[in-house]
Amino acid sequence: MFAAAGLVRAGSRGNVVERWKQIATETDGMVGAAALHIESGKRASLRGDEHFPMASVCKLPIAMNILAMVGEGKLSLKDSIEIPLEDVVPDVSEVAERWPKEKSFPLNELLELMITKSDNTAVQTLFRMGGAGMAARFRQWHIDGMRVDRSERRCNLDAAGVTNIPPVSEWTPGMFDELTAKITPAERLRAMRRFLDDPRDTATPNGTIQLLVRAFRGELLSEALTARLVEILKATTTGPDRIKGLLPAGTVVAHKTGTTSTVAGLNGSTNDVGVIMLPKGAGRLAIAVYVRGSTRDQETRDRIIARIAKAAFDSWAPG
Repeated sequence: MFAAAGLVRAGSRGNVVERWKQIATETDGMVGAAALHIESGKRASLRGDEHFPMASVCKLPIAMNILAMVGEGKLSLKDSIEIPLEDVVPDVSEVAERWPKEKSFPLNELLELMITKSDNTAVQTLFRMGGAGMAARFRQWHIDGMRVDRSERRCNLDAAGVTNIPPVSEWTPGMFDELTAKITPAERLRAMRRFLDDPRDTATPNGTIQLLVRAFRGELLSEALTARLVEILKATTTGPDRIKGLLPAGTVVAHKTGTTSTVAGLNGSTNDVGVIMLPKGAGRLAIAVYVRGSTRDQETRDRIIARIAKAAFDSWAPG
């Protein structure tokens, strides 16, 4: 667990956690954040041990688990992975756009698409390949406060209030929309509220930082696989207005975003987690920001994440 603490350089506007608290008042939802300077170990957290729905942030530990399986010789990045019909998710998926003309993809490419494009077909397949071992992997890595229990599609179905879910073997593209169309708006809102109270598929800001720091220090994967993970995270294209939104032009950020659906104006969670490469050789800043249960629009939620990241950047970056 990480205690709340802040590193403040001369000229900054007080403790970074106090800045975060002020920024958090701009949403009616719950904001959780944590940051840790990897080289010095100095850290800060706000609601650091509270649980937040990960949404597509789950793709980060799923990718790391697959890379760990590569390191154990169970898989190879060169493996050709066949995508079955039941894994195809039409929404937010380059893999789905290329399927069925292309039914097999190199594992290395699936990992890249899952992170950089938040590809929902890629995560469905990779969760099927390694999701059952996530709890054991977190124990092996000594990561607290993070859990991956369900496929991302199952999370979305539960958040939408769908209870009569066909077996995975019977799944077809377009079935998600067919099932959710049968749920009334009132039922969906109740389901989203239940989803927000569900401990499954959640992470704490401190737990997320723990994972990021250990990964970037090379403590969880081999040197080569760590380098590949970092390379993929740096290429992320989603969420340009979140952690990266207010940072100086050219700042390198290796990160993964996550966003749930919004029901009757209630958004489940809007998130961004990653590592900021500080200027002038000042090291690396791991940061995780979660916004849960907000009725503010996406621009506002993104701006909150961007302002929290900028406050952290200003506290740790050299003057």
